[in-house]
Amino acid sequence: MLSADVPNGTVPFVIFFVSLPEMKRKMVYILLTILAVFALFAGCTTFRSVGRSPRGELLERVRKSPQWDGKRFQNANPTPTMTSEQGTFKSMGHFMFGADKNKKPKADVPTLKIDLNSIDRADDIVVWLGHSSLFVQVSGKRFLFDPVLTSKFPAGMALRPFRGSAVYSPDDIPDVDYLIITHNHWDHLDYPTVKAIKDKVGAVYCSLGIGQTFEYWKYPKEKIHDMDWQEAVVLDNGIKLYCLPARHFSGRLTGAGKTLWASYLIETPVRKIFVSGDGGYDTHFKEIGLQFPDIDLAVMENGQYNEDWKYVHTLPSLLPRAIEDLGAKRVMTYHNSKFKLALHAWNEPMELIYQNSLDKPWNLLTPRIGETVTLDRDQEFQLWWRTGAQINN
Repeated sequence: MLSADVPNGTVPFVIFFVSLPEMKRKMVYILLTILAVFALFAGCTTFRSVGRSPRGELLERVRKSPQWDGKRFQNANPTPTMTSEQGTFKSMGHFMFGADKNKKPKADVPTLKIDLNSIDRADDIVVWLGHSSLFVQVSGKRFLFDPVLTSKFPAGMALRPFRGSAVYSPDDIPDVDYLIITHNHWDHLDYPTVKAIKDKVGAVYCSLGIGQTFEYWKYPKEKIHDMDWQEAVVLDNGIKLYCLPARHFSGRLTGAGKTLWASYLIETPVRKIFVSGDGGYDTHFKEIGLQFPDIDLAVMENGQYNEDWKYVHTLPSLLPRAIEDLGAKRVMTYHNSKFKLALHAWNEPMELIYQNSLDKPWNLLTPRIGETVTLDRDQEFQLWWRTGAQINN
């Protein structure tokens, strides 16, 4: 006889199971076994994908950071993540059901795929790989920023690429000298991607605290370098890499604020390249512009913005001001045109920055995903977000 304290629903299922013909019982057993194995695998994958918060020596270094308040990292100025008066659930409902009707392209996003392995090491170039993933080659060295080149579980549940936008995979990445991570959000730090390219990476430079996750993911400890704001490292070929402020936040399911977020600047003997990472407008853009005059190229976050989170993602109305504060000569934008993470139309970020650039002293570059930006000469690019993918009606 079955015990009376068996969980609700178990007794009817057992009766149903034992009453089945033997062949059907075997089929149900096999199905349940498959589901159990999948659940175990998914659980392990999810757990490993989350990564680890700093501990040991790295935690001690975190606690000494000027950005650490005793519990978590802080921005230079007070920065509420959400400013909506609707409350969390109403805001989520608006996100799920109230987004712009053109939130996704109807046709494939216009892209171009080149063989990254075939690029001459002597060429100084930038290739946007989609969203915030960048391939940068300067002074003979290759940098890879925030590569998110899969849509696998669990991050893939939210990060489903627009049609045609996922043209690059981990297999397309050549050997890179330096892997750079601005912060640990899922759309910037992808476990399947960094796991797949581990043997192609010479060294990892990441915002303070994230190195613990790379060590957990089996990257050699000697290759991992955590950086705090205003720290710099001298690389090969006369290149300097600076970790600089940003106005954002961090966390992956757990560990909110336990790792730092940052922007970066690559300085070579002949040029400066600024990569903003994620973040809202603040005084740090002006300070960086004063610290590094004559920035040749600024790659700026442009997309996934909303008034409800205006302090942690730059609004279109403030993006030109951020660019002018930096004093950059040329600008390209990213963090758009691959994933839907906000309420605006999919092509709105590109259209607004284009309109806002027409009377500005800086030159806006608008490459497609995969299109090469050559740093040694001026280029003209198509308005691909207008003439390419059609818009949902």
